[in-house]
Amino acid sequence: MKMTNWIVMSLLAGALALAGCGKAKTEAPVQQGVAIDLPKLNEAFANATPELQNSVMAVASGVRYGEHAAALAALDKLAKAPGLTDAQKKIVSEVTEQVKAVASKAPAAPPR
Repeated sequence: MKMTNWIVMSLLAGALALAGCGKAKTEAPVQQGVAIDLPKLNEAFANATPELQNSVMAVASGVRYGEHAAALAALDKLAKAPGLTDAQKKIVSEVTEQVKAVASKAPAAPPR
């Protein structure tokens, strides 16, 4: 009886461990009512060079911290990179427009 309980518990633990192995779907962050499709940008550049991946991280950082100028500069660098695929060019263009839309809606910084 004890051996059966041990086997059942082991199988249950294994099933729970496997249930947690699914990929979590990352949602696009929404700022000022505009969804910025960073997950698609990350996916498009997942196998890119380290330089391009650094630019993607700079875009994500700029969006996260509200540094729209920095995000747009990193997107511009991505757009000008040689050898981009059509899919990469498209997502860079889409995210650029999304960041511009957020930047235009953002409140002005208070004077110092």
